[in-house]
Amino acid sequence: MKGIVIALLGLILPAAALAQKLPDPDKVAPQYHDAAEKRRAEIMSRLACTRQAEKEKVLKRDLAAYINRCMDAAEKARAVEVSNPKP
Repeated sequence: MKGIVIALLGLILPAAALAQKLPDPDKVAPQYHDAAEKRRAEIMSRLACTRQAEKEKVLKRDLAAYINRCMDAAEKARAVEVSNPKP
C-alpha cells in the first residue's frame, strides 16, 4: 500500500514542480520590473481565458483558437480603457 502511495506521489509532485510560476515584479531587478509586470498580466489573462474556456466546455481541438480570440479581445479592451480613462 505504501509503495502505491509513494509511486503516485512520485508521479504527481514533479508535474507540480514544473508548473509555470507567476513572475513577481518586486523580486526582479529594477530594470526588469516593467517586463515582469507585463508578463504577469499576460499570464493572468491567459489563465482567465483558459478558465472561461473550461466553463464554456470548449472542445480541445478549438481551445487554442478560443484562447487566442479571448486574449485578443482582452487586449483590445485594455487598449480602449487606456485611451479612454474614467474621470
